[in-house]
Amino acid sequence: MKAWREILAGVLITVSVALAGQGYRVEVTMAGLSEDTLILGEYFTSRMIPKDTIVLDQRGKGVFEGEVPFGGGLYLIYFSPSHYFDLLLDSDQVLAVKADTSDIQGSITFEGSEDNRIFLEYKKTLQLKRIELERQQSLLATAGSAADTSRIQEEQTRINREMENYMDRIESDFSHLFVSDFVGATREPVPPEALLSGEKRHDDSLRYFYFRNHYLDRFDPFDTRLLHTPLYEGKLKGYLTRVVPQHPDSLIVAVDTLLQGARPDEELYRYLLITLFNHFAESKYMGMDVVYFHIAEHYYIPDATWSSAEFIDKLKENLEKNKPTLIGQTAPNLLMRKVPPEHFEMAQEDELIKRDPHIGQDFHLHDIQARFTILYFWEADCGHCKKSTPALHEIYSRLREKDVKVISVHAVNTIEGKEMWVDFINEHKMYDWINCWSPYSNEFRRLYNLQSYPQLMILDRDKTILARRITPEQAEQIINNIIRSES
Repeated sequence: MKAWREILAGVLITVSVALAGQGYRVEVTMAGLSEDTLILGEYFTSRMIPKDTIVLDQRGKGVFEGEVPFGGGLYLIYFSPSHYFDLLLDSDQVLAVKADTSDIQGSITFEGSEDNRIFLEYKKTLQLKRIELERQQSLLATAGSAADTSRIQEEQTRINREMENYMDRIESDFSHLFVSDFVGATREPVPPEALLSGEKRHDDSLRYFYFRNHYLDRFDPFDTRLLHTPLYEGKLKGYLTRVVPQHPDSLIVAVDTLLQGARPDEELYRYLLITLFNHFAESKYMGMDVVYFHIAEHYYIPDATWSSAEFIDKLKENLEKNKPTLIGQTAPNLLMRKVPPEHFEMAQEDELIKRDPHIGQDFHLHDIQARFTILYFWEADCGHCKKSTPALHEIYSRLREKDVKVISVHAVNTIEGKEMWVDFINEHKMYDWINCWSPYSNEFRRLYNLQSYPQLMILDRDKTILARRITPEQAEQIINNIIRSES
């Protein structure tokens, strides 16, 4: 995030201090402007929301004034699409700013606002350090020897350490000011040198766990002032993707902590609920639908009064359909009919046998004893299934010695569907797994919310769903990884 914006050359800004009191009052004098419009806006994450507007007089003077104070956060004074500058507002919303157009960044000063005086100094220091680092980076690109490279890298380290120490002093000396929390929130946890001595200096796991354990030390997700800065959304997404282990159970704990902690503030709660709901709705990673439906069931459906009744009804329906087969649930028990290998072989020679729907023996899914069960729904005339099913059969030949069974469920229960199924099984000689179907009922489609094919899921010994909506190749990888982790 750019901490500040360059101010349009030729503009002199003077904001005088008003008497302290409730509300806000910002008296503005801008040399070089006359009868122009100024906007005082606030950040809401990365968006700017106008809060007040004034028209300057002929001398470039005007007053932003109101009886109700703004919430704390990062604000800006805006006077053209590419020219505006930032300022911090907290409980004290009376301040003064002066600037000289000959050297805007070098001359801006704040009076009556310790927050903004330190904030301005911080931005100037940060800019100087960036210039130094850019210079060292250009030298590094043309370094003529290993010694030169080492010397330049040491100089970069020194510059970074100076900036870190400077920010440490802000947080220590001005802990009572918002600028301390703002600067802290821009930083990421770095292990202290004492933890990185000797061989530990190259220990990436130490750095990771330190990062994870200290990520929230300086970023308070319940500080609504930070919500009104461009920092918030990035820090929140960093927490969800880089700190919390990417497992549904861990993410649900994190989501609950965030949403329960935000409940006292309506604005923060609504933002977090919408953001978390959309984040997990858009995730392409396996298992994230568990978190999505958890948010839907416990927070969005009961609390999202801003959503339409139609959307909530569809969400409830979607939750009802998907919840029974989410990862971590016990797979719904199925009554299916197993067709023996000899029936397929005999059906090659006899059309009546091929069409007979009564052949086979009924069984329940939960009766199958295996360390892992792959439950696979498919159709013989499905384009994807024609590739996926033989691939799964080949993978099964490598997995069956590991106490893995495959329940191959043909989803079409018409006579014509059975004929296509029989021909496909015979063509690929897939006799050695459990070939089954449901000739008298479509209940399995409802129980497993089957909208498309193929659908593959892995069950453990207790028929708990370990993975779903994956490819045969992913199934083999997951099973092998679990076996390795348990050995």
